[in-house]
Amino acid sequence: MKFDVIGIGDYIGKCIYDEAEDALMVGDEIVVDFKKKYKDYLKYTKFLINNPWGREWISFQFIPNKKAIMQRPFAIITAHNPKDLILNDFLNFIRNTELEGVIKTLKYEYMTSIGELFDYNEESFIIFDISKQEALRLGNMFDQDTIFYNSGKEITITKCESKKDILIYNYEKHFKDE
Repeated sequence: MKFDVIGIGDYIGKCIYDEAEDALMVGDEIVVDFKKKYKDYLKYTKFLINNPWGREWISFQFIPNKKAIMQRPFAIITAHNPKDLILNDFLNFIRNTELEGVIKTLKYEYMTSIGELFDYNEESFIIFDISKQEALRLGNMFDQDTIFYNSGKEITITKCESKKDILIYNYEKHFKDE
């Protein structure tokens, strides 16, 4: 059996899920079935973001090729499944519609996004030029456990209530030649 193994954070412009869903390099270890071994699933979540150049994937395993996408601060927030309570599609739609209304009221520029983990996905919003504190406030308002935040230098997944970064990745090294 052959696997393409891609290290976390080592690649620009390639998504590990298309190439190596069953094998992943984590530190110095090749994990053949990382879905079962790693309970820290947030680092494997990826987001499809719409931007002026089209659509791009972003995650802790994948950084877009275009530096311009990453230079502008943004948060990715959803209103789906508050506090990990699984709601039906209709209730999630209503909650996300309410979140979109709040974003519009606050006059932020935003686009739609999809968060994906293995076979599961949630609709969300990429909100541009929002401070991390304001993004956490919105996450708390909609009872979310975490938000994804890009500062323009690093990406984080941050707990909404405690405001603690649980994952941090400084991606500037990927663009040092630009």
